[in-house]
Amino acid sequence: MNTWISDYLQTLKLKQETPSRKYLKKIIRAHVRTFPFENVSKLLMHQQYKGSAPIPSIEKFLEDHWKYHTGGTCFALNSCLFDLLKSLGFKGHLIRPGEEHMAIILHDPETNGRLLYVDVGTTAPLFDPIPFHGRKHSIPPFAGEKLLFLPGEEFGEYTYIRVRGDQITDKKWTFSVFDQMKLEDFEPWVTLTFKKEALFMNVLRCQLWQPEKRRGLSLVNRKFTIRNGNGGVLTKILPNRNTLQQVLMDEFKMPKLPVTEALDILSDKGVDIFSENP
Repeated sequence: MNTWISDYLQTLKLKQETPSRKYLKKIIRAHVRTFPFENVSKLLMHQQYKGSAPIPSIEKFLEDHWKYHTGGTCFALNSCLFDLLKSLGFKGHLIRPGEEHMAIILHDPETNGRLLYVDVGTTAPLFDPIPFHGRKHSIPPFAGEKLLFLPGEEFGEYTYIRVRGDQITDKKWTFSVFDQMKLEDFEPWVTLTFKKEALFMNVLRCQLWQPEKRRGLSLVNRKFTIRNGNGGVLTKILPNRNTLQQVLMDEFKMPKLPVTEALDILSDKGVDIFSENP
């Protein structure tokens, strides 16, 4: 076994197993509770590279997590997981389901001809591989959110809809499971996420799912939210840097996350998250 595979599995607290849906579910759940969806690392990469930065290698992805408790956004999270899955014997490809996003399509190791959708680079509660079989697929509600995959007119075409309460919370994504992409194909969209006006260049974002505890932690600027699996929501508005760092330490268990540096970068860009409405 390659060293990085062993390191990756140890970080996830998993052992190597034969590819199966059960093992894939273990990997997905371990990934979303271990690696946060965050843009702190993205802000620091933007500063380091003076603009657009490459998708990190697996070695750097793991090293940064060990040092700084980082994870990343969809490109880092899903590309590294995809490489791990391939090395463990899973077969599949990358897709771009919507705008600047990356997800994974795998061949079901137990059912010939069935495809599975995997996405650990989202703030949506996707803890299991989603089977595509030409019919509507609804993900059981979690923390007040519901996800739908609706089949389109073309074979292999689906529309992804995310709903909270009765409101659609994100743009609808329509994609084909057969639109295979290589990692280098994503470069134009990666570059867009580092533009001056891009969302993750003007906000502080950190999210971590805890499937076993049936809750999710979310930080959007100074708004900290805990969502429980039964739909309960607790929201706190954090008044200053100290309270924000305390939340990252006490709730997220991520004391090493370089949030002070990220806040300084945002401040230099004219973004003061503590002076704006949450």
